[in-house]
Amino acid sequence: MKAASLFALAGALGVASATQAEVIASFSFDDLAGSYTQSSSTSGTFSAVAVDTINLQTAGDASRLIPTEGNAVFEAGFVSGANPADFQISISVNIDAPNHAVGSGSFTFTDADGDTITGDISGEWVLVGSFLAFSGNLTNIFLNDNGANDNMFNGTDGSSTDWSMSFPGSQPFEGALVNLVFGATNFFGSNFSDRSTGVTAQIVPAPGALALVGLGGLAAARRRR
Repeated sequence: MKAASLFALAGALGVASATQAEVIASFSFDDLAGSYTQSSSTSGTFSAVAVDTINLQTAGDASRLIPTEGNAVFEAGFVSGANPADFQISISVNIDAPNHAVGSGSFTFTDADGDTITGDISGEWVLVGSFLAFSGNLTNIFLNDNGANDNMFNGTDGSSTDWSMSFPGSQPFEGALVNLVFGATNFFGSNFSDRSTGVTAQIVPAPGALALVGLGGLAAARRRR
């Protein structure tokens, strides 16, 4: 199932959000290629990367949500372009209860001229029906001008309205990995690859209090029963 459909499921369930601080930026991707490598029966590493293959053509965008707003667009299959734009995420899996695990990791989002958004991740994995989902906190978020020294985050599509990476406050920022979701037949019971994966995230000024609800809250409620 395409990740766009998975986001519809996430929206119906309710997802994490940085509700107690103003969201200054957000990004989302669908059809990342997700893979899992077991290191033991209860642990391993999940990763997802932007791809351009017969079955998966990753697309996404990154938006500045405060003045002056903008939206950097990354068209389907953008990773095959001549520019360095890319997205990679890696999260550990440590199973601590049936259909529940904790995890931590990092992400790197690279724009069309080599600027990056990077950050650390911590949160929890849950199984919801036939979908595996992760939500949690983002910390140590840095926006790095490594490309043309224009301090702009640039999309790869001509429809992009590129935006300034200068935000109020000082880095690092915080945020929420609102949701990462993909279809699954078991709870990390075996290795897999090329699983269509969707990701959406929000960035807030630091310090910003994150109120995680939705899938993370559902998991906590289940553990309390």
